[in-house]
Amino acid sequence: MLITKEEIKKYLKEIPPVPESVKNCLQYLKQGELKKAAMEADKDLVLKKQIETVVNSAYFSLPNRVEDIVQLFSMIGLEMAKSLVYSYLVSLLQPKEWKIFNIPFHDFQASFMSEYEKYMKYEFGESEYKKYAEVGAIVPAAVCVCDSLLGDKKEQVEIIMNSAPLEYGTLLKRMTGVTLFDIAATIAELWGLEDEKGSVLKKAECDKCEDPKAALVHFLFFYLSSKPQFLDINSLIEFKPESINLIPKTYERITNGS
Repeated sequence: MLITKEEIKKYLKEIPPVPESVKNCLQYLKQGELKKAAMEADKDLVLKKQIETVVNSAYFSLPNRVEDIVQLFSMIGLEMAKSLVYSYLVSLLQPKEWKIFNIPFHDFQASFMSEYEKYMKYEFGESEYKKYAEVGAIVPAAVCVCDSLLGDKKEQVEIIMNSAPLEYGTLLKRMTGVTLFDIAATIAELWGLEDEKGSVLKKAECDKCEDPKAALVHFLFFYLSSKPQFLDINSLIEFKPESINLIPKTYERITNGS
């Protein structure tokens, strides 16, 4: 392996832990305590600024600027608040310069989280989505880590790709011994998520494809990364067609374009 397990562990250990105020904010959001979540977000100036920017953007078309944190949270509601907090966490991992994958990352992040929410609710129900909501935020974070790991060895990556073209997922595993979803599971662990959520991410590689929620993650990554603007990351996983057998409603709706 060109990237040793020790190097990977060292790199992943450098992933910033979830700030205490953000962790509390997420916990209150899970409980439906919007006001308490807002007060926790108020303690993190960067997070507060990010939410303030979104609410005061053209998307909301407000007549006057809003800066009060409780009012900001009330306007966006629970689900969007969760998405923005998770987006903030992922932003902590984004490389300063993307070296391998040339995609509009913010668009991919927003698309993955949105589609994950939509089809988790459709396939398994709202309560299951709420239980596993964080999973949809971790996958884009793993893409950031993959770019950084491969980007640090960009010269070797280019030599290998030019001499014997490989899928990025195959190259990642040969160079590091881990997959995209292994990395996602590790991030989940480092961010303090429950073991069952990390297990869904790890199983999303779909070597056996027995977990329906893991199959959904696998299929959605393939589906979104097949779009022209995200095609650069398409080969980060080897698509397993059997995954569609576990998520029939999602597969039918997507293939029917509804």
